[in-house]
Parts: sequence; structure tokens; C-alpha cells
Amino acid sequence: AEFVSPCCASRDKKKQETHRQGPPRARMTASALLLLLAAALPAVSAFAPTLLTPSLRASPMTTRPGRSAPLVSAVSMQQQGAGGEEGLSVSRRSLLSSAVAAAVFPSLSAYAADTTFVPPVGGTQRPVVVLGASGKTGKLCVLSLMNKGGYSVRACTRGEADVESFQKLTETDISDLEIITGVDVTKKETLPAALKNAGAVIFASSASKKGGNAEKVDCIGVENVAQACVDAGVSRLVVISSCCVTRPDSVGYKLTNLFGNIMDYKAQGEEKLREVYRKQKGLSYTILRPGGLKDSNKKEYNLADAMLTQGDVVSSEIDRGVVAEVAVAAIFQASAADTTIECFDKKGKLSLLGKGLDPQGVSGQHVTSAPWDYTSFVKGQKSAEELFTGLKKDTEYDANNGYVARKKV
Repeated sequence: AEFVSPCCASRDKKKQETHRQGPPRARMTASALLLLLAAALPAVSAFAPTLLTPSLRASPMTTRPGRSAPLVSAVSMQQQGAGGEEGLSVSRRSLLSSAVAAAVFPSLSAYAADTTFVPPVGGTQRPVVVLGASGKTGKLCVLSLMNKGGYSVRACTRGEADVESFQKLTETDISDLEIITGVDVTKKETLPAALKNAGAVIFASSASKKGGNAEKVDCIGVENVAQACVDAGVSRLVVISSCCVTRPDSVGYKLTNLFGNIMDYKAQGEEKLREVYRKQKGLSYTILRPGGLKDSNKKEYNLADAMLTQGDVVSSEIDRGVVAEVAVAAIFQASAADTTIECFDKKGKLSLLGKGLDPQGVSGQHVTSAPWDYTSFVKGQKSAEELFTGLKKDTEYDANNGYVARKKV
């Protein structure tokens, strides 16, 4: 039998029954099969990451492999009472997925705990969470993930949002996109439910009049999310920051900092994040510093258009859609763990951020010429592997203070 349709907790039992598929005998058969799998799993645990990964190709206006189209597609943080007490309406499918994964695949949890990094995919189907999903860059991250398919995606927004606002931007059927509203990075209490069982998180939130100033979002918010990710056991956190944050004398820093000292707070937020992760094992982060953002409104974007550097030595422009592709790809690359990376348009004009700086930075200019398929699963695509190869860890270089080499202890 196939479990489909998340169902809001507030719905009555009669309505919930209408969302079930298959007769009782079919459901009992499925349970029996799960028990058999649980018994047999120890013998194949060494091969679990490969055996349990579904076919991951998306096709226009079709349900992606490994998923079933739900009847209810979104959940929301509901305001209750005048005091603003928040509660979460959780999808039944999410709860079932978590319960089945915990019961049937216990060895996968051990596998994740015993390795440096395990991508948030496989039999457990741990969702990828995008914070700030209704913003320009956040929305592109959601679409990139949904177009590739093969795993669940949870779009989290502070304000109102619905699946239709995303669906109109793509031909791929994204009716099974999970949405949680009322998630505010400046409010710690809204984060645990949003990040529950998440395999990876992309921080694409930005300061705004309604959402909070730069200090609250780019500094305090980043630290809040970093701590929440560690508490929730999230494998990889990707934070979208900005280039020039360590070059206060640069034009880019000075101009951007006019907007509420945003560069100062981004730099502080980065360092607070690193401090949270400094003693963590098995959990990691990637800080992504894009250049000046531009909007081309293309239907698809190519990872091969990106160039990565390290050292905060140059500036240039980059399309938001390419930034989204880099952010999504970073989730699945072990070489991106605990790194700080600048990203630009490969064909753009680079400007040095200071006299005497080497445009190659500390690890060279990272590019790829391998084909990139916008609708294919990220892991295993050669272009992503090539782009992130050879990066320096933040344990090797001080990414927030001139990117000088750290002394070996």
C-alpha cells in the first residue's frame, strides 16, 4: 500500500479516513513487509545508502519518483489566542515517514552518526528545509530542489505562503511541497518544529521592515538557526551571506553597509555560526558569499556558470538562480563541509577588494565544465564534484580576519 496525503491534526477522524488508500488487508501486508525488511536490514546495512536511494529524475508536470501526490500539501504554524501562542499543524505523512524510518532503518541512524557527513537523502527521506523560502533567492532554492526531486522539501516562511505561489514558476508538479508558515529566524521558539527530522537547511532569510533588521536576522538569526540545527542533528547547514564582509575598506562593503550596517552584522553572524559548530562532529556547515545579485528570470540555471573562490579577495556579480544551484549542490558535497566560499559569475569581470590581494585566493578559482542537469539529483553529478574539490576548511584559515592561515595546535 502507498501512504499518501499529509493530513492536518485538526481534521476529524472521518475526514482522515478519506485520505487513506487501499483496503485494510493491503495496509497489513505493507506492515508485514516492513517488519521483514527490518529483520533483513542488518545483512545489507553496508549497502543501505545505495540500495535505498530512489530513482531521482524529475519530469515536467509529473509526480517525481519516490513520491506520491498528496491531497493536502501544506502545514502551518497557527496563531492561537491573543497571547500569540504558536502550535504546529503537522502532516500525517511526515509523521508516518519519521516513524517508519526510525523503526525500519535503525542502522541508517547509526551510519549517519558514525561518519563525517551523510547527505540528507536515502531511505529515511530526511527533508531539506529552506528558511526565507518566500524571498527571491529562497524561492529559487525551493524550485531547484523540487525540480530535481527524489526527496522531500520543506519551505519555511515568516509570512503567508502557498504551493500555488511556487507552482506558477515551474512546469514540474510540486503539489507535494511542504510549507510551514510563521517560522521566524529571530524567534528561537519557531525553529525546532520547522527543523524536525531535517537532513539539511538552507538559510536564505534576509533583513526587512517586517522580518527584522540586519542585527536580528543576519547576526542573531544566523546564530539561532545554527544552534537549532545542531540541536536537531541536521547534517548540513548552508548559509547565504555576502562577499566583501571581511573587507571594510572595499566599495562593496561600504555601500552595502549603508543599509543598517548589514555587512557588520553578516560578519558577526558568520563568526557566531562557526563558534556553534567549532566542537561539533558529524554535523557541518557551508557559508556561501555571493557577489552582487542579479535577476535574469530564466527557467533553468547552470552550475557550470559559477566560479568559487576563498579568501574574500575579489568581487563580481552572479545570478540569484546560480547562487541557488550552488547552495543546493553544497548540501551534497562532503568537500564543502565547514568551508566559507565566495561565488561569482564565471564569465564576469572580477575586481580586487584590496591592494596586493591574489585573485586566486587561498585555494584557487574553482570552476567546472562538466554538464549540469537542472532536473537531476545533485549527488553524483560530476560538475558539482569538480566545483567543490580542493576547498580549504575554516579550521585551516581564519575566514573572518583576512583569511590568514591558522596556527596548527
